[in-house]
Amino acid sequence: MPQLYVHQRVASVTRPIKQLQAFRRITLKPGEKRSVEFTLTPAMLSMLDLDMHRVVEPGIFDIMVGPSSDQTTTVQLAVTGVHGETGLSLPPPPPPGSEAGVVSTFDDVKVAANYGSWTAASDSMNGGKSTSSIAAVEHGANGSKGALRVTGELLAGAPFLWAGAIYAPGAAEGMQPEPVNLSGKKAISFWAKGDGKMYTLAVMTEGNASQMPAMKMFTAGAEWKQYSYPISAFGTDGSDLRALMFACGQTPGKFEFELDDLEIR
Repeated sequence: MPQLYVHQRVASVTRPIKQLQAFRRITLKPGEKRSVEFTLTPAMLSMLDLDMHRVVEPGIFDIMVGPSSDQTTTVQLAVTGVHGETGLSLPPPPPPGSEAGVVSTFDDVKVAANYGSWTAASDSMNGGKSTSSIAAVEHGANGSKGALRVTGELLAGAPFLWAGAIYAPGAAEGMQPEPVNLSGKKAISFWAKGDGKMYTLAVMTEGNASQMPAMKMFTAGAEWKQYSYPISAFGTDGSDLRALMFACGQTPGKFEFELDDLEIR
């Protein structure tokens, strides 16, 4: 039974997380597929204001369709007012130090960043046993003076094994650093080398805080190699960026890789 749900994000009012607006009962033969259409009407987007009048407020609507409330696919619909108002709060300014796009070069052979901070992290934060450590070392990419070395070991003890380094562009506390607005940036770029294993770059945002973050894989080979990914590839515009995680995952054993010249530009 296909179902249609609507959730609106507005500054003044909070609607239920999922509000059922329509459903259609259909019968399918084994292996049969059918397309089901719903017409989204203003009434479905409306709500009662403080004066108990039914209105459609500007904002971002999550339109969810699926066979049940816990199996939905979501698309977003932006509704603007007659004067172009969005109903959303203005995002904060980007963090100081982010203007040039360079996060860390490690050329002073220190674990440092132009804004934000680095930390070693692993599944031990969630009760696991894996270990990780970070240190600045000499000789980076392209003959530069320094790089960040990440070492550790994945140990059985958690449902999902992982360990590596986390860069948080804002104030950092555990796995939920403060989100910052980097919506003016378009790409994440860095250099990597290491033991030849496959590693993961995961981008954590305020929007995906309660779910698995978007990820891209990279290989840390014997020679330095540059990697660059559009921020949009991680399902965000950068306006709620919490952290970048460079990690080894799942297969038990020791690991070692180096990072250099991280840019969010």
